[in-house]
Amino acid sequence: MPAESNDKTRRENYVVNPIGYVKSKYHHFDDVPHSHGKNGWGEDTTEIILYPEHAAGLEGLNGYSHIVVLFWIHKASEWKLPKNSHKPTWVKVFATRMPVRPNPIALSVVELVNFSPENGEVLVKGLDALDGTPILDIKPYIADFDSYPKATLPKWVEKHLREHHHVHDNHEHSHHEHEHHGADK
Repeated sequence: MPAESNDKTRRENYVVNPIGYVKSKYHHFDDVPHSHGKNGWGEDTTEIILYPEHAAGLEGLNGYSHIVVLFWIHKASEWKLPKNSHKPTWVKVFATRMPVRPNPIALSVVELVNFSPENGEVLVKGLDALDGTPILDIKPYIADFDSYPKATLPKWVEKHLREHHHVHDNHEHSHHEHEHHGADK
């Protein structure tokens, strides 16, 4: 296949239709006390409301402790890099998890607290999304596929994580600690 044809296909526009939205107490980035750890996203319970035509898609989530949530960072243009950012100036967008991106798509692995295929409500812990954020997809988190314990980080990221206590102890996200009350079918 000629290179021009491949490039044309790769540069097509794609339509993404949200499956639901976030209900959160946070409406702006400045509302969040801190982005991670104590008193931040990781400590909060958030509700995801699926549109009626997608509610039944939650069937079968029983037994999963965590899910992967893909969402559109609809307020990305309002976000500003903090003045005391730990990011070196030579580190650019694809080497960060910052919300301002060419396509503001985010991915979070969150604890599944409860869900209802009947009304499309999903209660999660640790979702770093603002109120009204469009949800693009939900997938079960499967440790055998989604966890890479031998993955490495650049030294500047390791240093930041150590200094700001972002490193979690292994118990914090155990798959056996929490009971989930999703629909039994």
